[in-house]
Amino acid sequence: MKHTHLLSEPSDSKLGRQDYWNAVYKEEASFSWYAGWDDIQPFCADFFEKDSRVLLPGVGNDATVADMFNGGYIHLTAMDYAPEGIERCREMLGESRVKTESQSTGVELLVADARDLTNIFEDHLFDAILEKGTLDAIFLSGGKDKKEAQKNLSMAISELGRCVKPGGIFFSITAVAVDQVQTTFNGMEEWDCLVDKDSLYVTEDGYASNNIDANLLVFRKSTEAQRCKDF
Repeated sequence: MKHTHLLSEPSDSKLGRQDYWNAVYKEEASFSWYAGWDDIQPFCADFFEKDSRVLLPGVGNDATVADMFNGGYIHLTAMDYAPEGIERCREMLGESRVKTESQSTGVELLVADARDLTNIFEDHLFDAILEKGTLDAIFLSGGKDKKEAQKNLSMAISELGRCVKPGGIFFSITAVAVDQVQTTFNGMEEWDCLVDKDSLYVTEDGYASNNIDANLLVFRKSTEAQRCKDF
């Protein structure tokens, strides 16, 4: 398991501290944030393929990564701010489904801070990002200082977004910071909003996004960003 550089932790918010999350994950082996894989799979299937390379930030003790892998999504990378979260993920997957130096197939696991992924992931590495509540926790880690909260959120969206290929998808399920997430993406020219906070998204099979206990937001990275960069 890889460990990476982490930024400084806040003094007035437990949600931004490793010790808090380590304790949470030690006490609870599994918990699905906002929705389980069965709830969101129909929507994910509309926006990215099973052979897509997908990053799941803040995976913690959520069984979604294991369920995705079992469902045929085999190119997965899962990260969390807390080492205990990655240990719970490892336990849910089982050693045979974890990628290692000696095992080329499986889910890649690492401890990382979503606000700073420098020297961890190169630009345009993933086809999609799937996050459930991670951006909410990052926003809340700012505590009472709303400027710090927005700074943390903007840093995370910028860094995670940097890692998405042009034409790739950022799939977010958020409840606490819906407006802030939407506004941050809207302020970035390289992102097109496919599903916004006021939309009811319904799949061809009749699955409706209002059955999720949070807001579904979906953004696509513009291919124009790559063309401009190439000149």
